[in-house]
Amino acid sequence: MEIVLYGVAVSAFVAKVRIALDWKGLPYREETPPGGYGSPEYRALVPAGSVPGLVVDGQAFHGSNALVELVEELVPAPPLLPADPFGRARARALLDFHDNRVEAAARAMFPLVKRDWRAEPEAVESGVAAVEAALARLSDLVAPAPFHLGAEPSIADMAFPVTLQMAEMMGAEMGRPLAIPPALDEWRRTASALPPVARSLGIARGAMETWLAGFRRG
Repeated sequence: MEIVLYGVAVSAFVAKVRIALDWKGLPYREETPPGGYGSPEYRALVPAGSVPGLVVDGQAFHGSNALVELVEELVPAPPLLPADPFGRARARALLDFHDNRVEAAARAMFPLVKRDWRAEPEAVESGVAAVEAALARLSDLVAPAPFHLGAEPSIADMAFPVTLQMAEMMGAEMGRPLAIPPALDEWRRTASALPPVARSLGIARGAMETWLAGFRRG
């Protein structure tokens, strides 16, 4: 198979698919969308125009969770999802919580960094507190042992470290550190030690630092 992953390095959704590809040991190229995502040039390759996009032997696909499922079906081992239907349902539900609650709250801080957040201390507090509220709810959903569903990791474990790093870096940049519940922090650290996750954390950290530096004053 010829596989091309299109994305931007700061994206936690792109990281999720990169982690899946690395977990399977699949060879692939990673490229930024030509002309930027949403551009006519990129939509000629990935009609949705969104990132991540995946082109497999000339066929284009989009949607990070759909791409994870595609990778899982193309190469079943090592698994990204549990074998039993209840475990798979729980892992998918946690991915949904990641995307729509935790990552969404973290992503909402991007506009604050771009504008003069120093003049908006209430917005900064509200933004970081929204991530903390999502993590408090996450604590009710996860009982790591050491992973979400026991001894073996799934993509539901691997999706969170890049997002939490992103939120931490933005919170620190704006002078409001993110507080992560200790059990979740230990879970995050365990997942972060997995080589595919560690690789994406490094890529995202460098890209995020470059992005943040572009909005620093003085």
